[in-house]
Amino acid sequence: MKRNLLLVPFIAVITLMIVGFASANLATNIDTEFNGVTLGSGITMAGDVDSVVPVRIIFDADDDMDDVKVKVYMEGHREDVSVSTDRFDIEDGVTYTKLLKLKLPSDADDLSEEYTLYVEIVSKNDRTEEEYTISMQRESYTFEVLSVDYSSKVSAGDVFPVSVVVKNNGYNRMDDNYVVVSIPALGISTRGYMGDLIPTEDYEDYDDEEDSAYKMVYLKIPENANANVYEMRIEVYNDDSETSITRLISVDDSASMVLAAVKNKDLNAGETVTYDLIIVNSADDVTVFNLNAVSGDVLDVSVPSVITVGPDSSETISVTVHADDKAAIGTYTFSVDVNGKQIVLGANVVGTNVSTSVVALTVILVIIFGVLLAVLVVLLTRKEKPTEEVETSYY
Repeated sequence: MKRNLLLVPFIAVITLMIVGFASANLATNIDTEFNGVTLGSGITMAGDVDSVVPVRIIFDADDDMDDVKVKVYMEGHREDVSVSTDRFDIEDGVTYTKLLKLKLPSDADDLSEEYTLYVEIVSKNDRTEEEYTISMQRESYTFEVLSVDYSSKVSAGDVFPVSVVVKNNGYNRMDDNYVVVSIPALGISTRGYMGDLIPTEDYEDYDDEEDSAYKMVYLKIPENANANVYEMRIEVYNDDSETSITRLISVDDSASMVLAAVKNKDLNAGETVTYDLIIVNSADDVTVFNLNAVSGDVLDVSVPSVITVGPDSSETISVTVHADDKAAIGTYTFSVDVNGKQIVLGANVVGTNVSTSVVALTVILVIIFGVLLAVLVVLLTRKEKPTEEVETSYY
């Protein structure tokens, strides 16, 4: 009885060994093509960072097996670098080929690094594996936008900052780099210079230059922009490369208003009148308003070019309008543009201008008439002196 008990574990070990030897023959003659090149012993294949490469696996099945998968992966990265097929069945003696697309890592700390590429053909109980050496190398010239910071909700008329951090993740030095931030649907953009970027932080060879840079630019939303969600584009470029990303930004109605105390006034040709405009800023920040007047040949309109209004406050400005001396009687319109928002006003010419010579002649005639009238009055009111009687003496 004891002899039988001792045979049980011995037979179990032998059985496991037989199964182990049988499982070693899941696949044979494995060939691996990486980006069109057949890998093999002693071959180091180059792969560009952040690229997608085709990997074809060809093998001979050495047994009948269900639920087999082909897996290709690399380890040692911050992100997963792995791809596998769906489950499939194989039959002994049949050759199989599987094509996979492997997404390589998006970054590399060094200009080039070597990694191990693992190719596995696995089933529930069996595994066949091959290993290859892959040299990961950066592309020659390429940028990466690390971050974009901005206010995701602004109002029409606002001027807001956009902060961009860019890194050189290419193989070579990147000179004279620029960043452009734009909202194409609104037709606005702004550009900033980011300087030069070295490929890695090397303060000895590159004179304290950096491989990344920070830049803040300012974008102004038009006053007449409709409330909506817009796509904002961030583009980084130089003579050798360019890259771009997009972000969303919400634009609300304008936080400012322009009001007119009186929209129409009467004046004569050659006269000058003044209109009062009230500019209201309901935003939380100080707002700078640019003003411009548009009028025809008859009216000469003058407004301040720039005015600053504090948060949650208003300012009253004067608009001076002068009618031409020869202006005909009628109604004339003009407009004042305040940060792209226009307000239309009217000037009613109700009388013509009288020339200076005519006025002077009229004054002279009035004076003469007055003098003559005074003389006439004196003559009419003067009484005739009576004749004195002369006494006659007779001797």
